[in-house]
Amino acid sequence: MGRINKKRDIQKDVYTLALERINRTYDIFDNVVVMFSGGKDSTVCLNLTLQVAKERNKLPLQVYFFDEEAIPYETIDYVTRVANEPDVKMNWLCLPVK
Repeated sequence: MGRINKKRDIQKDVYTLALERINRTYDIFDNVVVMFSGGKDSTVCLNLTLQVAKERNKLPLQVYFFDEEAIPYETIDYVTRVANEPDVKMNWLCLPVK
């Protein structure tokens, strides 16, 4: 059986497509939440969603951070700075590790 080529020529860049997906999420759901780890990927998701939330007047943005109690202090410092942003409503979850 031959391979099916599913590639399509898309005339939009990744940034534009990401904003479209986030806008669609806001169209579909009443509450939009970002899970945030303090890493690069979730920082990008957070900032893109913040941009859309500002455009839609949906601030503050609900953000959840799960503290595993084994995170480098530099990451904790960064998450703390993000939590102090006025456009972010941080929900900092921490369960004791036993």
